[in-house]
Amino acid sequence: MIRDRLRRWRGAPGLPSPDRDPFRLRLYSAPWVIPGDSAPIRDGAVVMDIEDGTILGVGERAELARLWAGVGRADLDGMLMPGLVNANARLELTSLTRAQVDVPSGIGLRRWLRKLSELRAETDGLDEDSRESQIRTAVRASLAEGTAAVGEITHSLRPVPAMGREGMYGVVFHELITARRMAKALAAAAVQKAGIIPWPDGVRYRLAPDGLRATAKSALKELAGIAIEAGAETVVQMVGSDDDWDLRRAGEAVAKEFLDLLHDRMLLIHPLGGGRMIAEQAASTGAPVVLCPRSDLHVSGDLPPLIPYLESGCSVALGTDSSSSSPDMSVLREAAELHAAYPEVPSMVLITAATSGGADALGLETMGALAQGRAPGLLRVDTHGYTPDDPCGWLLRAGNPDLSWLVRAAPPPLAEAA
Repeated sequence: MIRDRLRRWRGAPGLPSPDRDPFRLRLYSAPWVIPGDSAPIRDGAVVMDIEDGTILGVGERAELARLWAGVGRADLDGMLMPGLVNANARLELTSLTRAQVDVPSGIGLRRWLRKLSELRAETDGLDEDSRESQIRTAVRASLAEGTAAVGEITHSLRPVPAMGREGMYGVVFHELITARRMAKALAAAAVQKAGIIPWPDGVRYRLAPDGLRATAKSALKELAGIAIEAGAETVVQMVGSDDDWDLRRAGEAVAKEFLDLLHDRMLLIHPLGGGRMIAEQAASTGAPVVLCPRSDLHVSGDLPPLIPYLESGCSVALGTDSSSSSPDMSVLREAAELHAAYPEVPSMVLITAATSGGADALGLETMGALAQGRAPGLLRVDTHGYTPDDPCGWLLRAGNPDLSWLVRAAPPPLAEAA
C-alpha cells in the first residue's frame, strides 16, 4: 500500500521525493488559509512535513486532498497562517519593561531613555541567571503570541542565549556603541560575540550603527559597505535621541545627507518623517522600512506616516520595539494600530507587513509565508466557530486573537555574518 502511494507521488507535480517518510506528512485545512504573501484562500489547506516544518503544498482544500490522498489530515475551524516576524523586537528591553514600566503616551524619548537607564542599572546588579531568566520570559511570551522570528537590536547580545534555548530565530543586529572609532568598536564587538558559545542555529549575526546621530557618517558608510560585501543586512535607526525626534518632524532638509547611504540591505527603523522624498528614495533603492506604531505613539505621540511609504512602493515591515507599556508583544497589535488609524489601507497589506514583509526585510528566505519549500511555522487562529468574510480584517479587529502553534518554525539556514 505504501509502495503504491509512493509510486503515485513520484509522478505528481510539487510532491515530495520518495525518500520523505509519508508518516511525517500532514494536511491541515481550515475555512481560511492566510499565506502571508498573497490573498487568503477560502476552504484552504497546507501540507507539511511536521518533523522539519517544510511546506509541501498550499492551496484549496479539495485540490490538495485529491493530490495528497492518504496523508494524515487535520480539519480545523478558524484560520491557518504563518508565524509572525517582528523586525524590531528588542527583547532585552522588553524583558525590563514588560511588567515594570508604565509609559504614558508622548513621554518623550529623553524621559523614556532615563527610565530605561535606571532599569538597566538595577538589572546589571542582578546575577547572570536572574538576568537571563527575565529575557527568557520575554522570549517565551513572544513565541506564545505567534512570533517565529525577530530582528533583535542589542548592545549586549544578552538575548542571544535565550533565543537559542527557546527556539526563537532571526537576525541579531549588534550595535556598535563607539562607532566613531570603527577599528576599536569592531574589535570589541568580535570579543563580545566570541563569548557566546555555541552560537545558536538559526540566529544570524549582523553589525549595526548605534542610531543615526550617534554614528559618524563615515562609520555608517563603512558598515553599509560591510553589509553589501557580505550580502547581508544592517540597520539605521533614524530615531535614537530627542534630537532625532526633532529631525523626524523637521523632515527633508535634515535627512538629505543620509539618503545616499540607502541600499537594499539597509533597514530603516523609525524612519524620519521626511515626506515623499524619504519614501521614494527608500523605494528606489529597495531599502525596507520598519515601522513601530505603538512605540512611536507612546514616545512621540504620533503614528508613523504609513501612506507615503505604501504609495511610493516601499517594502514595509513591522516591529514592537518594546517602548509600549502594553504587555502584548505581537506585531499583529502593531498592524491593528495602523488598521484603526488608516482604515483605507487593505487589511491584507498590514498582515503581509507582519509576516512576509518582516521576513523579506531581515533576509529570512524560509520564513514569513506559507509557500512551498519554506518552513515559517504554522499558526492556528481559533475564531470559536465563526467564519468571517474578511479574515485579515477580522484578525486585525479581534483584539487578542486566540493563536496556537500547530507546527513550530524551523531555523533558517545561517548565512555569512556581516
